[in-house]
Amino acid sequence: EPRREFIEKNAKFAENLAKPFGMAAQSSELFLMGLFSVLDAILDKDMEEALKLVKVSKNINDALVSKTGVYGPLYEFIVNYEKANWQEVSRQMILLDINLNDLYDAYLETLVWYRKLTLGK
Repeated sequence: EPRREFIEKNAKFAENLAKPFGMAAQSSELFLMGLFSVLDAILDKDMEEALKLVKVSKNINDALVSKTGVYGPLYEFIVNYEKANWQEVSRQMILLDINLNDLYDAYLETLVWYRKLTLGK
């Protein structure tokens, strides 16, 4: 199921980016943000309408609806990363002082986590 794989990886990647973005204490909530980031597509509704059907924090809502608030920059970063918009990813890394090794580690940890999840090991 490609969609399920995308959702799970997206959620874990958001969680793994918590530390590089200085939000380690919010890693669980960032996992939820990543999980709900495709709710609009799943429900075939716009994001604002889709999020009314589930209870999420204002921080998650603001990020997913308008890429604003505390989580907005992290969500925007993930969207650019998914779209392979490397120029924008690089720009954000410079502006947000994100270390390339931290980004690499976050993505690699996501792939390792997903492999363990799917292999049951």
